[in-house]
Amino acid sequence: RVARRVARRAPAPRAGMERVVRYARAQVGKRYVPGADGPNSFDCSGFTKAAYAQGGMQLPHSSRAQAARARNVPQSRARAGDLVVGPGHVGLFMRPGWMIDAGNRRVGVTYRRIYRGLHVETFARRR
Repeated sequence: RVARRVARRAPAPRAGMERVVRYARAQVGKRYVPGADGPNSFDCSGFTKAAYAQGGMQLPHSSRAQAARARNVPQSRARAGDLVVGPGHVGLFMRPGWMIDAGNRRVGVTYRRIYRGLHVETFARRR
């Protein structure tokens, strides 16, 4: 039910990000395993790395290194597929207030609210 509600209100992905978002949504329910980057389990940066590979972008397997390649963007200008980053963590923005990430062993890959300490970053140019 949460997945349908989040998807229904999602801003349109940037051009070329549809595959990233589609892949991310298809991974919901998979397990969290430290160091994993798919296809059956993921850690946070392995999840975003695998999703971005679907869109033709190669990312490192490190949340810090992924964030270093992007730049901050306010949630009001964010698009589905942008990175949601914080200390030692990364996920994918779905709509204001929501992300998909490989959170931890307890929740695995899931839709979650963007919690305090996280912010959105993008690789796209904004005007």
